[in-house]
Amino acid sequence: MEHLIDPRLLQQRVHVHLVGVGGNGAQMAARLARLDIAMRALGHPAGLRVTAWDPDEVSESNVGRQLYCPADVGQNKAVLTVHRLNLFYGLDWAAVPARYEPTSWSSEATLVVSCVDSRSARRALHGSTRGACYWLDVGNTESTAQVVLGKPEGLSWDETRYGPRLPVVTELYPELLDPSVADDNAPSCSVRMSLASQGLFVNDAVVTFGCQLLFRLFSQGRLSVHGAVINLDTLRTAPIEVKPEVWKRFGYPAGETPNARRREPAGRRSRKASLATA
Repeated sequence: MEHLIDPRLLQQRVHVHLVGVGGNGAQMAARLARLDIAMRALGHPAGLRVTAWDPDEVSESNVGRQLYCPADVGQNKAVLTVHRLNLFYGLDWAAVPARYEPTSWSSEATLVVSCVDSRSARRALHGSTRGACYWLDVGNTESTAQVVLGKPEGLSWDETRYGPRLPVVTELYPELLDPSVADDNAPSCSVRMSLASQGLFVNDAVVTFGCQLLFRLFSQGRLSVHGAVINLDTLRTAPIEVKPEVWKRFGYPAGETPNARRREPAGRRSRKASLATA
């Protein structure tokens, strides 16, 4: 079974909202710039226009694990990252040094890419992404990660012509919407503590998978896989195929019986989670 690209993404510039420019987000921004160049080289009329949001400044613990150097400490992550990419590639992307407020901005987005580290952030995005064609979410724990590219409900979609609508991360992992579960996203105060809480290359891995999905979507126009769960400890990866029987194991649609070994999605929101054991 395959999902075909929303035709509008091939006819005009794709407006991307990048939410979070930390460990995953800075990696994602750099790869989106390369994707923009590749899309236009393959004949896309206008490529990507990215706007990045992040209220945080670079800290000493970010240096080394994230794409920042000692001279960056104290500067806003979104502004710094986008400014560098604009200079390097000659882009016209934008940055907002503030928290993303979906109700104010989501209607402008064609593609929302969330690189956030909390349940509350994903709850805010759930529902507010309905105006976007796609929502790509990446997240990780210490050594496991997941990436899900979904098509939010809200816009009309012809399943007979373009295949099934892809469930978004909060539909495959509805426990993210449970407000009774507390976030676990305390900042690390040193590089050593940061590396103890997250592996050095887990961000690179999950972002690479996410961008590969986007590249395949834009270059081939179709997807048979729209996500993956990754385990860097065991070096194993399990695809999330475009198949209702696969989605049923996650408990989607709501009311379907999930697999007995239901796993919590990755992200610093849960140190106990071990997502990818396949």
